[in-house]
Amino acid sequence: MSLLTRASDNIPTKLKPVLAVFLNLGLSTLLGYLAAPWIASDLAAIDRPMKEFSDYSSLIAWRVVEVLGYWIGGWDATQAASLSALSLAPGLHYFHTYHPSHAPLVPTLATSTAIDILSVYLPMRFLRPRANKRDSTPDGTHMMTALLTSVVYQLLLQVATKKFLTSWLLENGWVLESVAGVHTVSEGLMLTRAIMMLPIGWAATEVIFSSETEKTKVKKEDIEEDFSGLFGVILKLWMTKLSPRTRKVVKRTLLVAAYQTAGASAGVAGTVKGGNIMGATGLSGVWAASTIVVGAVLGWVGRA
Repeated sequence: MSLLTRASDNIPTKLKPVLAVFLNLGLSTLLGYLAAPWIASDLAAIDRPMKEFSDYSSLIAWRVVEVLGYWIGGWDATQAASLSALSLAPGLHYFHTYHPSHAPLVPTLATSTAIDILSVYLPMRFLRPRANKRDSTPDGTHMMTALLTSVVYQLLLQVATKKFLTSWLLENGWVLESVAGVHTVSEGLMLTRAIMMLPIGWAATEVIFSSETEKTKVKKEDIEEDFSGLFGVILKLWMTKLSPRTRKVVKRTLLVAAYQTAGASAGVAGTVKGGNIMGATGLSGVWAASTIVVGAVLGWVGRA
């Protein structure tokens, strides 16, 4: 038994979720402070001034709900970090698309994203050191599926950004530095977006497509014959027409879409200049719709 495991075992079980939240907030604050010399000026140009505690309240509330959701859901550190990356994806897409000079992929976006992901991964790794048992997925299959997922995301977002999202944000008063990258896409920009989408594709594959963990394993429920009412009909179709793996893909896809919606609302609309809930509905809607398509593609791949 490792030192990490022994230390984790000595912490009362009921205390671990609370400790996960405090470790997450503490780590993100510490790492953000250390990285400030390299990214603070870029973020200050995009973010609205946040001087009072009330300015941070929605962001802190979302972070608490986020971490508790990882813990209650039984996710291991890798899956929690993957789900965190997916919740950050709408913000990465927004900053890189509409604030190109203040949100370069390196160092600003890469550093801020790494801080958020590490602040999720490290507490979960410490407090839940025993990785949940799950069936291994061949590396080649996982990598090809992640590549397919990233391509689907990139194509859908490119179309949605050009046809809908840009005009929606402008109509709702969001302050955008530039929209040139929406209408004129160079080879270099496409390559940068492809690099940015690869981790998102990997994370989506890890959460939606990967094998079950012990705590999230789909159980074979007994099908009752006396379904009644509309809910009963829907439940019967859910239980009899969909396989356990398909039901898992559907539930996890909706979970990812929900996290992305919350991330767009609290993490983007709640912090950027001109951000508001109406603009956030467009940003989160584009990502939720793209994730649903990705879930459908992964479901098809899983049956192939």
